[in-house]
Amino acid sequence: MEQDLFKILPSELTTDILSRLPLRSISISKCVCKPWLNLLQSDDFVKSIMKTPPALARLIPMTRNSTQCTIFGFKDEDKADVESHDLHLHALTDFDIPHGNSASIYRARQTNGLLLLYSSVERHIYVCNPITRQYIELCCPVEYISIYVLSLGFGVSKISGQYKVVCINAFGSDPYSVYTLGTGTWRRVETGPASGCKFDFHACVECSGNLHWIVYDSVKMSWICAFDLETECFSIFSAPTVDGLAVDVKLNVWRDYLCLSYTLVDKVVIWLMKEYQVEESWTIKYQISTIDFDWNTMNIYPIKIFKNGDVLMYPEEMGFIYYSNKTRTNRLVGMLTDTTSEDDIASFMIYTPSLFSLKNFGVEDVISF
Repeated sequence: MEQDLFKILPSELTTDILSRLPLRSISISKCVCKPWLNLLQSDDFVKSIMKTPPALARLIPMTRNSTQCTIFGFKDEDKADVESHDLHLHALTDFDIPHGNSASIYRARQTNGLLLLYSSVERHIYVCNPITRQYIELCCPVEYISIYVLSLGFGVSKISGQYKVVCINAFGSDPYSVYTLGTGTWRRVETGPASGCKFDFHACVECSGNLHWIVYDSVKMSWICAFDLETECFSIFSAPTVDGLAVDVKLNVWRDYLCLSYTLVDKVVIWLMKEYQVEESWTIKYQISTIDFDWNTMNIYPIKIFKNGDVLMYPEEMGFIYYSNKTRTNRLVGMLTDTTSEDDIASFMIYTPSLFSLKNFGVEDVISF
């Protein structure tokens, strides 16, 4: 009779061995035996693999009644062939989001491996972990009516570790609400300096323990609105001066620095805030020429800055654009929309996979898929 060697291995050694597996293999390993399942779901194991390389999440309408979410893993940046500027991706997992309205387009936010998925048309709000294949559904705040366009933010407070969803009316009307996962209820919060501002509901990023939106005042001047996830207070600070001809003004995060980007006729401009909320510290990090491509009619979204300074951008109607910081040139790479029709709308975002279990929130109704 063969001896099961894993039964006599110290648990810390088994943890070390399993933590070296790709996340997809770890998920499959849960089905091997109950001791492995318990180990892989333990807090100690989840914390041991928290430094998982970032991945790419794609949301794309596949039929009139569903949206597909696919998680792609990047090749290790330290081993990638940066000279070839090739985009090496492999699918980690995918799943469908069912919905009943053909006009629904789902948006996503992410924090610590959890995805917030929502549609302002359907008014469904989901928190999902694609790797553990668990999700919970949240109700919309009762104060909101169907004509409001909802903008949602999702983040985790640095001190208390609470995961919070922030729901605002992008048109600037009160009220604003916060849902702390594990409580089962929405709470209203004071808008403070954000009152009356119109929010860019397409983008919200988390940086330095705050959620951030681009907002516009009554004279259409752009500002940055921050929501402190710990104190639940809003604040406003200046964005860098944006050219009047700029389009697609977006916020992003690079190495814990807040970034702002926009597109001009002949270039993409990326600003970096070197000292958080110090308005004088805004500095132009990149001015990427677009003369290599006919981009005059396209929206361009910088979605990732690599360790070597290269930039991955997603222009609508094309594949990805890879900008080489060394050669100052652009290259079309990585067609990830070849399974869709011309009418399909894909969106992409950087996502950090984890094995965090939604059951840690206790009172929420966790559903496996």
